[in-house]
Amino acid sequence: MPRPSNIRLAVCIATFRRQKLLRELLVGIAQLTFRKVRAPDIEVIVVDNDELKSAEEVCRKVSVPWPIKYVVEPRRGISQARNRALAEAGSVDFLAFIDDDEVPSTQWLDELLWAQAEFTADVVSGPVLPRYESDVADWVKRGGFFDQRVRTTGTTRRACAANNVMVGAHVFKRVQKFDDSFALSGAEDTDFFLRVWQAGHKIVWSQEAIVSEAVSAERGTIAWLLRREYQTGNGWVFCETAVDNRPRGWVVRFCRACGHVAIGSASAIWWSVQLDRGAVVRSLQRVSLGGGMLAALAGHRFLAYKSTGKNEARQFARVASRVDETSAS
Repeated sequence: MPRPSNIRLAVCIATFRRQKLLRELLVGIAQLTFRKVRAPDIEVIVVDNDELKSAEEVCRKVSVPWPIKYVVEPRRGISQARNRALAEAGSVDFLAFIDDDEVPSTQWLDELLWAQAEFTADVVSGPVLPRYESDVADWVKRGGFFDQRVRTTGTTRRACAANNVMVGAHVFKRVQKFDDSFALSGAEDTDFFLRVWQAGHKIVWSQEAIVSEAVSAERGTIAWLLRREYQTGNGWVFCETAVDNRPRGWVVRFCRACGHVAIGSASAIWWSVQLDRGAVVRSLQRVSLGGGMLAALAGHRFLAYKSTGKNEARQFARVASRVDETSAS
């Protein structure tokens, strides 16, 4: 279904000291094509969360068919960066968010816009596929730790992430912007889209609106994988509590968290005997998920982006070393 040619769309990018990856992203955006819908009027908004302006040169040198608006948001935090993009977008019809370590497929925006029109959606999200660097361990690739579930295009969802999503500008008139309390912890997007869903807006999936995400050797470690699940569990509880803080909800989340820890621990022991490193790590991920949830229920917010979570990372690194020793024995 073709769309009018005067659709206005802002591609919003928050970045922090990732010049090489940002360059790859902008080159990818320059190669976007439109076959299912007419090409919209696009503006690329890059919000540099580094007050030293480390991304300025990249934005100046990369050639893109559409204007690039480069701004600096000196207040540290992903929420502040995303909200600055909203403010800079001005009067547009849609805002598409993509992370600075990703590269869109050529049909990315074409598919998001088509799905929005086809399913009369307020929000459309799509898959983020891993793009492994050469030094990532084979067991990480085989384990599918960065794979995403395949969903049918048009499937409705309760929430989504902001690393591959398009939002109708009208949504922000009814739902408050990204919550600053999640600025250094992450999960600001989960919180926002849960509120979008609660406000009655329709969120749908587009399996064809693909972007790829760079996966480095640093991410392909046991410590990083466990830390990510801890952060996920911790953030999810704060998001759920924001929309439902009844005592019954606390009890349900506590039981669910304990279940993750218990089942994950038992499973880790079993797979350790089988010497299956991938399965052990998956089990420990479940333990970490539950641990993050329990920490949140106790009032502890994991500030992953404040000081890179060094204390928690050290704990995960110790667990990771034990897993490596067990798998190698």
